[in-house]
Amino acid sequence: MPGLSARLALQYRSKQARLSAEFMRQVMKLWRDLADPARIDGSWSAIRPAFVPLVLMARLGSAQLARSYYMQARSAAGVGDDGFMPSSAPLLSGDRLIKTLDVTGPVEFKKAISAGRTPIQAIEVAAVRMAGSTQYLVLEGGRTAMQDSIDRDAEATGWARVTDNDPCAWCAMLASRGPVYKSAKTAGDPRQGGNSYHDACACQAWPSFSLEEPFIGVAERLYDDWRRETRGTGGKNAVNAFRRWWEAEGRAVYAAPGRPSP
Repeated sequence: MPGLSARLALQYRSKQARLSAEFMRQVMKLWRDLADPARIDGSWSAIRPAFVPLVLMARLGSAQLARSYYMQARSAAGVGDDGFMPSSAPLLSGDRLIKTLDVTGPVEFKKAISAGRTPIQAIEVAAVRMAGSTQYLVLEGGRTAMQDSIDRDAEATGWARVTDNDPCAWCAMLASRGPVYKSAKTAGDPRQGGNSYHDACACQAWPSFSLEEPFIGVAERLYDDWRRETRGTGGKNAVNAFRRWWEAEGRAVYAAPGRPSP
């Protein structure tokens, strides 16, 4: 039976995933409803402003979840009220947001048309691409607030990467590290980079407040798999060995129907 901190971690990841899924649904619906494949540039200039508040509000919601759960994690670890305040998400540059929208909206549509897709198919390709890229900006709000809080908090020893049962090989590898200490040296460990994410990634960081923090969710099993599949290798060879195993059989085992998701 997982402890309180582990239960909170899985609950937090689940809530961020639900926020993300609802946001992506709204983005794709808005694009499908308003984009005109016959005049993509003209329609885009009119509908692009509608995406901006959608992204900013969801990003704020992700950051608020991170702040709330960070304090719950401190409480669960028995950290007293010392006046620590969790970080907020950094402001999202307007130029960065607009560039992301432009590249994954009309540009992606035109690339799909050039590749031989029909206009309807191109709309769908752009919808998926836009949802994934803007979702990254949304969850970046919570991830940055969480990571910066961990870095600033003298009581925090580090963090763990929490994923679902269907991560990509890269995320599964990073989750297999378990708790990572702020002071730990990661040179030589091909699983370093635990706070990096990609579009449509479901992973979240969770703070640890002990040097004996337990693994969370599927991380301990992933660690055992990592050790078995990379035995006798190192560096990039270890990464490639784990990736080959994950794509060949590991992913199917973790994502098997009926298997409870963290």
